[in-house]
Amino acid sequence: MLIRNAEPSDAAEIEAVRVSAWQAAYTAFMPETYLANLDPTANVDSLNSRLKRQDSSFSCLVAERQGRVIGFSLVGSPRFPSNPSTAELWALYVAPNAWQDGVGTALLQRSLDLTSNQGFTTIKLWCIKGNAPAQRRYEAHGFAATGEERTTLALTGHPLHELCYSLNISSM
Repeated sequence: MLIRNAEPSDAAEIEAVRVSAWQAAYTAFMPETYLANLDPTANVDSLNSRLKRQDSSFSCLVAERQGRVIGFSLVGSPRFPSNPSTAELWALYVAPNAWQDGVGTALLQRSLDLTSNQGFTTIKLWCIKGNAPAQRRYEAHGFAATGEERTTLALTGHPLHELCYSLNISSM
């Protein structure tokens, strides 16, 4: 497995991973019809453009196996009010056929290294409340729930109840 910076040409594979991961992991949190109708081609052009302009405000890493993207992470400036030294882990998704292969752990570690090298001291993320596998994974890597909760419609148009997790990366 290779972890590398994403290229614009990875956009279609990244979106395919996102859709397959959502469809496998979020059945308890999102309407079945919404998940079934996710289109992996819908955001490819937008993501392709974004991948051309990566910096500390938006960075994407991919995990690749045998020339295929099997996971990705997005990190950058928080999409919520925060301290300038705080980064946000926007996304961490792995193709379901690569779950339990260490892909998520490898992407998470590289994401932490990347944000630390960019000068951030803290990284936060929002996790769907009740997504026990994700919550356990983040806690196992030192993230702690901050006590902040929110309900948002922004990603899906459907209410998602989320918990905030934080990790001090300056001491890593």
